[in-house]
Amino acid sequence: MNPLHNRSQPSFPIVRLGLVLALLSLPLWTACSNNENAAEADTEVATNEGMEFFEGSYEDAIALAKEEEKLVFVDVWTTWCGPCIVMQETVFPLPEVGDYFNARFVNYKLDAEDEDQNGPEISAQFEINVVPTYLILDGEGNELGRATGGCAPDQFIDMIGQVLGEVESEFDDMRARYVAGERSPEFIQQYLMDAIVEKALQKNSDARSLATDDETIAEADNYSQIANEYFGSRPYSALINEIDARLIMHYRFSKPRGEELVEFVIENYDAFVAVSSDSAMTQFVLDATLGAVADAARAGDEKFLEYIAALESEPLNKAVDYERNRDPNSRLLPERIKYSWEADFLIATENWDGVHDLYVDRLEKRGDSATANNYKWAASNLIQSTNPTHQEIALEWAKTSYEMDSTDLFVVLGYIDALVYVEKPDEARTIAHEFRSSLTDSAVDQNDLEILNNWTSSLFDASESDSSDAENE
Repeated sequence: MNPLHNRSQPSFPIVRLGLVLALLSLPLWTACSNNENAAEADTEVATNEGMEFFEGSYEDAIALAKEEEKLVFVDVWTTWCGPCIVMQETVFPLPEVGDYFNARFVNYKLDAEDEDQNGPEISAQFEINVVPTYLILDGEGNELGRATGGCAPDQFIDMIGQVLGEVESEFDDMRARYVAGERSPEFIQQYLMDAIVEKALQKNSDARSLATDDETIAEADNYSQIANEYFGSRPYSALINEIDARLIMHYRFSKPRGEELVEFVIENYDAFVAVSSDSAMTQFVLDATLGAVADAARAGDEKFLEYIAALESEPLNKAVDYERNRDPNSRLLPERIKYSWEADFLIATENWDGVHDLYVDRLEKRGDSATANNYKWAASNLIQSTNPTHQEIALEWAKTSYEMDSTDLFVVLGYIDALVYVEKPDEARTIAHEFRSSLTDSAVDQNDLEILNNWTSSLFDASESDSSDAENE
């Protein structure tokens, strides 16, 4: 019997709220509008310091904003989010950004995965599904607006100004010019930047009415294709500048190594650092390596090891050193990348003894420190083996995981999957019912309930079908 979901070892933690990475989620530089009407910072409160973030609880931040008659700016982020890291390292600390935000807001950082901050619950309350997300709240905690992604400092101020209604977008005019046929490199460059902030602010352009046919509308909306054509129309050497670097790091973010423009950026590492930042380049090239490793491992191609080995040589070792200094436990470090993806290679090559030995070794090394999540991933990968002995071991690991933490949604789903694999659907339904009955009305629990119902729908559909057949007999 096939599992409900066929999942492989992830390259970063699964987020309860379904936050998207790839970063795998948003690009490193989600370039914002370069509107000439950008809001100006309040010079009378200039501090020569960056954004000041409130260190207390979320509730206390709301209360302080009400007391000081300010709004609340919430940076919703995660530790593995590349754009979040770049913004926190290169934009938030700047004086001009601090002048603008400190005068208007109580600023607060919310790690969407941090239970101590109540991050999952608050993120579920505001239906956060990408990071970074920037929330603008009033003194009662009500949302006034939001934006997503990263920008250069002046563009970031401009974007938040649009959220507050202090700045008017000029994107409708830009889009109308594109629909009318304007294609100069300078115009396309700005159009691509403005298109990103327009999407980040989740707006709908009135310029659609200016298009004369559906094909023209589709062409104007296909920003990735427009970017491909723009990059392809210019000598790559001409792209080594601040604006084009931002565009590359948006439209080529999460593109794997081997892609021509990505390789050009890596070959000219120092030149691109000079027009962007160490932080942005580190996230860009390491994520490109991660993508190449993932693709190769899933395809059963040993080249995934070559990509990892390349991180020890110039120029990629510069990115590794920067990332290791920033976060010694980063998912983008060579040893972490290998740890995350070597199981996928073994699965792709159907080396099930290798998968078994890999996880036995990992669990033995962890000993008593092994977590429910460690057992869950070991089980979810080995259970796919056609060897009954492997399946029995995997089921025992899944059971151990469940016994260690029966309150974690994905641990529960892992155990349900394992039971379905070994054709024990009644036990799987029992586990699902028990978990469902434990849920409350909280935003996180209701989100878990939705995921559980979607995940197990086929399991319960089959049960209802079996019951109906029995009644008909």
